[in-house]
Amino acid sequence: MTMLLMLFSSILWIGSANAYYHRYPAFAASSSPSPTQAGETEHSSGRRWKNRRKRQTFLPSPARQVTPEEEAALLDQLGYVPPNICLISARSGNNANIIADGISTNSAIDTSSKGIGRPIAIQSYPLLVQIVNKEENKRNQTPFPTMYWLTCHHVSKAISEIERNGYVRKFQSRLEDDASLAKDWWQCHEEYAAERWGLLSVSDREWLLSTNQLDEEENSEQRKVDSMREMIQYSGVAGTDHRRLRDNTDEDDKNEDSSLYVPSVKCLHSHYAHYRSQKEGRSAVINIVGKWTHELLIEEFPDLII
Repeated sequence: MTMLLMLFSSILWIGSANAYYHRYPAFAASSSPSPTQAGETEHSSGRRWKNRRKRQTFLPSPARQVTPEEEAALLDQLGYVPPNICLISARSGNNANIIADGISTNSAIDTSSKGIGRPIAIQSYPLLVQIVNKEENKRNQTPFPTMYWLTCHHVSKAISEIERNGYVRKFQSRLEDDASLAKDWWQCHEEYAAERWGLLSVSDREWLLSTNQLDEEENSEQRKVDSMREMIQYSGVAGTDHRRLRDNTDEDDKNEDSSLYVPSVKCLHSHYAHYRSQKEGRSAVINIVGKWTHELLIEEFPDLII
């Protein structure tokens, strides 16, 4: 029975969906993942996806821009290719897309991973689309919480060490004590949310914005769609709902506190992935927490190729 289920699952993996995604096959690139690079611990997300791939099929992102060489590099690194990947947004040793005000990486160009530079971060499509029934074209669409996320295990491990040393709280305090930084921090979250909303295809954006006259049973589905739209449209870095925070923050409460009220830092991994993925001229405000994390990585992990 187990072998039959595995065979059936493999067959489903090969299919493609409707004309919206006609340019790409259903997510199958990682059905036979390559081993991770020698001496590299498998990324934790790889173990989760290996289990999910056994029973679920996903459509690729309509904004997918990944070459076969880049897929191979991600397979080496993660053990799979994320189905909703748009592109590799940051690579090791590549300063071209870092807005660092004179800060450089601590290494020359790293040409590992198929000669294209080791992936550091990827851009993910805002929706993860699972094929529930290929014959009936039934799909389950769920919001993906992180537009930019780290893929490099070595960098992720180093940032975890920085977090253990209390820098989430230290960075939070810096933001709360500086009005100019606090203002930029709000704007950084707003730009992140706007970029993610703009990444959606026209049809997906229209679907999220649609409101229909539904019966009671269908209303629950509409509420799910509305919730997805809210999350995608208004969540900043690391899932921070910047609009709701502004709406729920009373001016008198903020004035009573000696520190400024700013969105919490939460996760340095997310901020660093965003910072490394920002492009010169396309981002009005850099992710300052990501920049501070970059400085610490260079200072405290001089042998880490980033």
